[in-house]
Amino acid sequence: MKAVIMAGGQGTRLRPLTSNQPKPMIPIVGVPCMEHIVTLLKRHGINEIVSTLQFMPDEIRDYFGDGSDWGVSMSYSVEDVPAGTAGSVKLAEELLSGERVLVISGDALTDCDLGAVLDFHEKRGAEATMVLKSVENPLEFGVVITEGDGRISRFLEKPTWGQVFSDTVNTGIYLLEPSVLGEIPAEGEYDFSKELFPKLLEAGRPLYGYVTEEYWEDIGTLEQYMKAQRDVLDGKMRGARPPGTRLRENVYVGDRAQVADEQLEGPVVIGENVRVDAGARVSPYSIIGDNVVVAAGATVERSVVAEGTYVGEGAEVLDALVGRNSYIQERARVLERSALGDDVIVGEGATIAPDVKVFPHKSVESGANVTQSLIYETMGLRTVFKGGIVQGKFNVDLTPEFVIRLASSFGTKLDPGEIVTLGRDSTRSAQVAKRAMSSALNATGVNVRDLRAAHAGVVRHDVLAGKSSAGAHVRTGEDPDDVEILFFSSDATPMSEADQRSVEKVFVREEYRRAHGPDVGELIYPGRAVEQYVERLERAHDREATRGDTVVVDFSGGVAGLVASRVFARLGIGAVVVEGFTNANSYTTGTRNTSLTEALDRVGRIVPTVGASFGAVVGPTGEDVQFVDDEGSFVPPDVMLACLISRLRPGKVVLPIDLSHGYDEISREGGGTVVRSRAGLGNVAIKAAKDEADLAGLADGRFVFPAFLPAPDCFITLVRALEAFGGGPEREALSSVSGRFGERFGGVMRRRLECPWAAKGRVMRGLAERFGGDPDAILTDGVKLNLENGGSSWVLMLPDPDNPLFYVYAESNSNGGGKDVRETERVLDEYANLVEGLIGEG
Repeated sequence: MKAVIMAGGQGTRLRPLTSNQPKPMIPIVGVPCMEHIVTLLKRHGINEIVSTLQFMPDEIRDYFGDGSDWGVSMSYSVEDVPAGTAGSVKLAEELLSGERVLVISGDALTDCDLGAVLDFHEKRGAEATMVLKSVENPLEFGVVITEGDGRISRFLEKPTWGQVFSDTVNTGIYLLEPSVLGEIPAEGEYDFSKELFPKLLEAGRPLYGYVTEEYWEDIGTLEQYMKAQRDVLDGKMRGARPPGTRLRENVYVGDRAQVADEQLEGPVVIGENVRVDAGARVSPYSIIGDNVVVAAGATVERSVVAEGTYVGEGAEVLDALVGRNSYIQERARVLERSALGDDVIVGEGATIAPDVKVFPHKSVESGANVTQSLIYETMGLRTVFKGGIVQGKFNVDLTPEFVIRLASSFGTKLDPGEIVTLGRDSTRSAQVAKRAMSSALNATGVNVRDLRAAHAGVVRHDVLAGKSSAGAHVRTGEDPDDVEILFFSSDATPMSEADQRSVEKVFVREEYRRAHGPDVGELIYPGRAVEQYVERLERAHDREATRGDTVVVDFSGGVAGLVASRVFARLGIGAVVVEGFTNANSYTTGTRNTSLTEALDRVGRIVPTVGASFGAVVGPTGEDVQFVDDEGSFVPPDVMLACLISRLRPGKVVLPIDLSHGYDEISREGGGTVVRSRAGLGNVAIKAAKDEADLAGLADGRFVFPAFLPAPDCFITLVRALEAFGGGPEREALSSVSGRFGERFGGVMRRRLECPWAAKGRVMRGLAERFGGDPDAILTDGVKLNLENGGSSWVLMLPDPDNPLFYVYAESNSNGGGKDVRETERVLDEYANLVEGLIGEG
């Protein structure tokens, strides 16, 4: 008699355990499930085995080879296309030599007495014998009803409780005479239980069921998989001895394992070359694979940890499953019934909530709380907001489900009945995300004003005009596959960090408010939102100051181009729009169709031809503006900021802490002052609005005029620039003003340092201890030291809020007020070395 092991299953319900390995190769107490079956066959004297393969066949062939390591002879039959359970055996028929065949599943665990099955089969004169098993819940199996002598009288595939007249189910173990194989078609899918056996039953052929009393467990789910592990450890399956040396009853330890006997309480299995540090705890019913490290203070309890995994200091793995070569960092927690695939990184202090699945090759950031399975998302987020924006790849990080959770969290923090203004750019991905937001907000009892396609400035204006309590804008990022979601407070400033944390708290806990009946929010489509934005712009504009002026503008295909013609016409400004926007519902990339350099060159060629005051390339978001002067030459954004401060003479300017102090000197010359804010656009905009500043900027093309909107907006930027550099008799041309500042403003240099999340607090503490008592130290954001020359020479050590990085900025000026590059480099080296030393102390 020969045996056929059916080993083609993918095990989709066992993912992520089976994402990178076929189901028959999943380990049971350190041994592949199929190896237990091979050992069972060998124990019953069945030495010739054929294995039918389909999913990842090489994994099985490479492991078992010719079978000689197990004292058997193994051959293989590979399905190119699905053939069904019976069809796969038919494909292997030529390897069976016309003999009686035992068919058995390679992904179920059993110690069935095959000798008793054979004896039953022969005594009954059966052509086919099915091995049956009584189970508590037969709904997920095919129920088989037999007569008193074991002859099968009826099949029920996946019955309901009202159809369960027997608790004996099909185990997938069959003993077949050669004649039965002749009933299987040579081509197409054909199944034993659905087609072949009903056919034999209808024909009156001798078909019998043998009810086994031995152990059998179908491993179809992660719960069944964990149960099978515990059953083997409890000795419920005969012949399944865990690998390793048996130190005492039900404690097994592999070769070269470094673990103290007193640290182990059985039943437990420790693989080869495992290291369990002092103070670590491995509790009963844990299975630790080969080459695993369990660091000091870590706890592994009732869990399966696959080979090559590192469990960091103080980490906890509780009743969970961890795949191969994963890294559970310090103080991370993997909680009950969760499952990690292969090569997963769980960052320091992160938590994988109960019942969560993390698929292979995913990274969970330090401190993250992952409450939903990570399947398509690339990472579990430590925080949802980064730089005040939620962003990620559409349908990968920012799936519709993710956006619904985010908007539900946002709506929950608002009062029922409040109104939120939503807008989007022209891309389909932004449209999908905005629709998801609308539905989720309405479901929390919040009303939505949907402006449809409109740039962020229109949304902010709608909020600032009192039409709503908050706002959000959805747009494509710099990468056309990315989507960004901006949130605005009731004063149209970016959402504060405190409010961001409040939304994140709801997001993590999933404690959403649910509205019912008449409390469900309303969807509103206002009619004059864009017109009201243009009217506000008109009121902010000095028409006489720009009368007769012309500008050349390229809107980069962005949605701001929708209102360009109306804006310029209402303001009386002559405009040559190089690239317009015609259809708000058409699909566009939302990014520049040409490179920025090409766009600037094109605008620069047109400006002197038409006698324009200047030209501009507006970014697709409608926020950043890059300028060319009246002669068609590019004006770098840091220089343009200096030009605007010089010509507009604002009374108060807000700049981030990392910009050159040269701006302070220009402002003082014009009778103004510079106030420093924390780094980042959101912090700058909020500070500018709070302090009622006249101008704010980041030296990257984003300029804020808070009296109009507390955020960058391309149209007010163009208007103010035209008021400063238009063709009036008393105004100096942009080319003349920018020429005084050169090609680069200031002498700031920056050094980027890799800094693990875990080290940031230590570095900041070290810097504060060293410089906290220095009267010249500024601890507003990072640590800033004014070194000499009245503060014109300085150094700033600043942690990145969103990435494991630390930055060091420095600027030094000579006694004559010019840039001192050599001194700046020396200062940068000195303080970068200091920060690197603090990073390395851990």
